[in-house]
Amino acid sequence: MLYDSIFYSNSFPPQNYVAEEILLGAILINPMIFPQVVPVLKEESFFLESHKLIYKNLIFVYTNDHVDSLQLFYSLNESNVFQLIGGPHKIMELMKQGHMFMSSIDICGYIEELVSIINDNYVKRLMIQYGHNVVRLAYVNKLPSHQLYNKASEYLESTVHKMPKENLSTFKDLLASLLVRLKHQQVISCHSPQAKEYFMLSGFYQLDQLIQGFRGSDLIVIAGRPSVGKTSFVINIVFNILRSSRVGVCFFSLEISKVQIVQKFLAVACGISTQYISLNQITSDQWCAINQICNDLIKYSIYINDTPNMSVDYIEYTSKLLYRETKNVNLIVIDYLQLIQVENFNSNTRSQELSYVTRKLKLLAQYLNIPVLVLSQLNRSIETRMNKKPLLSDLRESGCLSASTFLDIDLYNTLKGRSFYNSDIFRQQNLVKSFHYKFFLQSVWVDFYWKTMLQYVFFFFFDKSFLVLTHNHKIYSRQNWAMQNCLLEEDICMLNSFFFNVNMILEFFYIKNISYSEYVKVYDIHNPMHLTLLSNQLVLHNSIEQDSDMVIILSQQEDNKSNNKIHRLINLTLCKNRNGPTGVCQLSFVPENNIFSNF
Repeated sequence: MLYDSIFYSNSFPPQNYVAEEILLGAILINPMIFPQVVPVLKEESFFLESHKLIYKNLIFVYTNDHVDSLQLFYSLNESNVFQLIGGPHKIMELMKQGHMFMSSIDICGYIEELVSIINDNYVKRLMIQYGHNVVRLAYVNKLPSHQLYNKASEYLESTVHKMPKENLSTFKDLLASLLVRLKHQQVISCHSPQAKEYFMLSGFYQLDQLIQGFRGSDLIVIAGRPSVGKTSFVINIVFNILRSSRVGVCFFSLEISKVQIVQKFLAVACGISTQYISLNQITSDQWCAINQICNDLIKYSIYINDTPNMSVDYIEYTSKLLYRETKNVNLIVIDYLQLIQVENFNSNTRSQELSYVTRKLKLLAQYLNIPVLVLSQLNRSIETRMNKKPLLSDLRESGCLSASTFLDIDLYNTLKGRSFYNSDIFRQQNLVKSFHYKFFLQSVWVDFYWKTMLQYVFFFFFDKSFLVLTHNHKIYSRQNWAMQNCLLEEDICMLNSFFFNVNMILEFFYIKNISYSEYVKVYDIHNPMHLTLLSNQLVLHNSIEQDSDMVIILSQQEDNKSNNKIHRLINLTLCKNRNGPTGVCQLSFVPENNIFSNF
């Protein structure tokens, strides 16, 4: 063991600089092969730094003009790296190498082989580095084992993404895949034959007409106020799915025990009161029915975890481990969102932590390619307004903008309350404290969420701008999102500094002053595709939860609340649906035995 460690520590990293020289020389001699190389070979795949710089400048020359040695000379010289890579002598040596070894008749096949050699060595170097990182993390005593496992999995996943993949598919394969999907309600990926996407029906006709089933990689949020029947509703869905298909379900219960979950399952399956089951007050006929149902239930693959104070990392680790061990986990249920703990995440508010949790759960659904159902509480805003119809904003406390605030879409056009700026964030920090965001502009007229109300608002003054916000709106500050009421004078926030060509330069600026403004009409905006918006040059948070693919809110029928009936009428409001339309349907609910049925 000691000999092996000494051997590996003294060994040279996997590389083939000769293959790199031949490939670069071949590109300079025959530029027509470069389009074949660019999609499958990245700059970081090269081992020698000089080769990385040459390849980077080749890509720059190729995107602006055609590839030749003269243009490469100019590009290297303008980048001030010409002498660093060895000057013209290095370029001539590369061309000699390319000319010497490019006598093969099958030039395309030879180039593919060279690219494969370079990429293989790059992946091996990555694995060595990641393995070294995992070993170092394993020596950290305070690091939980499930976090170490998650980090190692992330390293492996990133390595998989680095490996080149064949992106071309024939029309015949695409048609065959589409026909399989239409007939069998599942799609088998051409690249990964084992990956399947199931369309699980909830068992409730009106709801299935809206959602068309739960799809793989979807994060579904089922929300409602306490005692409306969220847990019973999701147990009904799970039971209906298990009856129609032999799938595996993993149930994380942070609120009630696994015994109570089993009792609810029995009540739904047998139609017996949960109170009778929990108090062992069942008749002989009911006992026979329970025995018969249990013979069916034990055939199902149901895994229940009621570990107290579960963290999102623990849920992720357990789900991935169970999925790999059993290969039969097709649905994950979590009850409920607000009880999930967060480890090693610096945040000022619980709202930021929940945003982090939902993002991790969405990534988990995508990784396993299965639907994840998460139960959630609603805030109390629904109790204070006259219109009790559930809104997407009831999921969380969202910040608002003053009605007089302008929303920028470019340097020359600001339209109040009609258009707004949104961006996907690709953050890249350079030597100074500036951030570059790739962005695009989108004008939105009537197809975004718009709500007005009266709120207390506050002035935010900066060197270059000011803004009027409610107390709970989020602003980007010090690498994370912070609510306005958590910021102080002399804190720093991110503002738009200036535009350069198509890049927006963002920098940190100090808050000069915060002062109360007035009680005034404000508005809330929401764009489901993007996380941020720009208002008066300040980077703000889009207030509604972004990661969920589907949001279903349960609420009791108004005229049914006052009457203490055996049957309740429950409204299901589909507030968000990335796979289809939104809408409302109704179900009948019997609290005694937890059964939901079509109304």
